[in-house]
Amino acid sequence: METALRAYADQTASVITAKLRASCSHELESLQQTTYSAFINSLPEETLLLAASLNPINSTALIHLPLDFAMLSIDLPLGGSGENDQPSRGLTEIENVLVGDLGSSIAGALRFSFDGIITWFPVLTGQYSSPELAHAASPGDQVLVATLRLEIQEEVFNTILALPLTPILPALDATLAARLAEQSGSKSRDFATDLEARIRTAPVTVSVRLRPIQGRFADFANISVGDVFRLGHSPDSAWEVTSHGVVFAHALPGGEGTQAAFRVI
Repeated sequence: METALRAYADQTASVITAKLRASCSHELESLQQTTYSAFINSLPEETLLLAASLNPINSTALIHLPLDFAMLSIDLPLGGSGENDQPSRGLTEIENVLVGDLGSSIAGALRFSFDGIITWFPVLTGQYSSPELAHAASPGDQVLVATLRLEIQEEVFNTILALPLTPILPALDATLAARLAEQSGSKSRDFATDLEARIRTAPVTVSVRLRPIQGRFADFANISVGDVFRLGHSPDSAWEVTSHGVVFAHALPGGEGTQAAFRVI
């Protein structure tokens, strides 16, 4: 969620900069879970609240923009200075229409910022001057409330995005499970590669020998220099290449320069 919300902050900053022709920054400050009624009660009595339909999950997101920022977003595109003497009142019908274009673009930014996590097509469906007028969920429904810090024209505002938790939770769980599985698979591959590299550099003892024969203890108890034993092997018999008692190759004896050598067959 934090990754998606940071992407939302970046995209909305680009939208606001383009619409108001004034550079701004928009950053995620906090993310918390609360009830819908607690969220609504935390908002000013007179404000600007945008409702965005989150098709196809049949739910609504709410975007809170402070009134002083709404006034600024009207003033700047119309050639105003955007100074601090903005009117402190609710929006008129004409002002609501003017701010609606910006609101529609901000709501649309939700689509691409959550790409890869949730597939939805947000559309601005309403603007409310009072939080009580926005019946986007039942009072006890859980919502995720993201508070963002917006800086523009040397002024600082707090914008809020509220998303319904229950409808989007399955998508969040599925995305999290997929990413954990991907990370686990990556860790397993890394472990296997590391293990193979360590095995390849591990020291082993290797010997080359004729195939063992069986004899009586008495035949070997008193051997001395010059004794000869018949091994039952032909002179061109292959020798065994072994390590820790395991035969893993056969070879014929020979030489390589001044060194004894065996050619694996």
